Amino acid sequence: MSNPASFNRRRFGQHVTAGLFGVGVGEMVTLQSLAENARHQARARQVLVVYEEGGISQMDTWDPKPDAPVDHRTPYQPISTNVPGIQFSSLMPMLAQHADKLSVVRSMTTAKVAGHKEGCQEFFKGYRFDLADRFPDIGSIVTELLSSDCSQLPGYIFCPGANMPNHITGTGFLHPVRAPWKLGTKSLGEDVSTDDWEVKALQPQPGLSHERFGQRRRLVTGLDESPLAQLAGAQAMQSHYENAFDLLTSPTVHAAFDLSNEDARTRNRYGRDHRGCCYLLGRKMIEAGVRFVSVTVIQPPSHVDRPNYGQKNGVFLNWDHHEGIYKNGPCGGPQGMSNQERFGLPHAVMMPSLDRSLSALIEDMHDRGLLDETLVCFITEMGRTPRVNKWGGRDHWGRAMSIAFAGAGVPGGQVVGATNVDGGEVIDRRYTPYDYAETIYRKLGINTNLRLKKPDGLPIDFTDGGKPIVELFG
Repeated sequence: MSNPASFNRRRFGQHVTAGLFGVGVGEMVTLQSLAENARHQARARQVLVVYEEGGISQMDTWDPKPDAPVDHRTPYQPISTNVPGIQFSSLMPMLAQHADKLSVVRSMTTAKVAGHKEGCQEFFKGYRFDLADRFPDIGSIVTELLSSDCSQLPGYIFCPGANMPNHITGTGFLHPVRAPWKLGTKSLGEDVSTDDWEVKALQPQPGLSHERFGQRRRLVTGLDESPLAQLAGAQAMQSHYENAFDLLTSPTVHAAFDLSNEDARTRNRYGRDHRGCCYLLGRKMIEAGVRFVSVTVIQPPSHVDRPNYGQKNGVFLNWDHHEGIYKNGPCGGPQGMSNQERFGLPHAVMMPSLDRSLSALIEDMHDRGLLDETLVCFITEMGRTPRVNKWGGRDHWGRAMSIAFAGAGVPGGQVVGATNVDGGEVIDRRYTPYDYAETIYRKLGINTNLRLKKPDGLPIDFTDGGKPIVELFG
């Protein structure tokens, strides 16, 4: 590196990282050698996780079951994809034309209690839900070990951050600096598609003019030239200041969040609603070089045109379809009787937006060459029951679900595992969120045989006994 100060800050950062992982400075050469060998086998440089909250019905998406018992089957028939022998739900016609780029895992399972928090924790941490509170997010560990290719942005970002991920995210035994940066400011009701939406953290504080901001930067620069600034701790602090200045002033950073610089065709292809804008932001973060990006979506009230929508205790637009999964309007179930209209709207109302935006993301990243080194993961926290309940909905189900992958050497046009006739039980190649986490680490070239160490020196595995999903390594 041509800048000695930058080099010193980088070395200091490496030593801090080594300390956090229980590795002495003298062992850094060995650690780096092993890491480089693992990275040589890697296909991914970045990860983009698309998390759709609520638990999406497997038979209404990736795993259609036309032969399920009549009273419990979905009304939506399977359709052929562009890969012979693979079928998706008819609610996903656009994604069906990109099956050749996807690996669908139909044999995924999740937390035994099949709860929103528990399932989300397991997928975001790679650890059993009752241990996950003490463990860092996968994204936190990845950025701790690999840093990021974009020095002007944090290495772990939520686009924009919503509800459950906001509640369960945590850095565990890592420093809080490894927490995800949330582009949004609200857990619910965030609408990225509005003309006035902006990343609030990039806006200057009231009363802080450009002149005063420049004065502060010059003051910090002057202090950096003093003898005191040569101490390692001072250099680390200076690095934080420089990162903050870059974040607030860099044209590259601000351009990465500006959707208006995308052409009209791209905007329309993703969709100009909240979901489309979130997915597009995710692609822009990857394009900017951010190491680990999570797109988190809950549609805001403004996106549904129906009477009384958006009132107190109104519709909550995730995929938690306990009532009326196939029927629009009030359902008369427990949520309605407790003055809540319902969670989510029927699949036929919500799926077109998902089908459009996810297919646009895969298509766009493929066309831009971003899929070559980006692992795209599509997850939800659980599946839905194979039986329709008395309120016309499907309840929580952790024993069988589907997720999907693309990019970074993942073989396209394949289905991994299988469930039984009604999609309720895995009958071939059962996988878990711990295997999902292990797959991410291995795709990034992280040698998980090198156990992490807590600050007290105790070793700990990267995942809760996870093994890579071998079919995703072509």
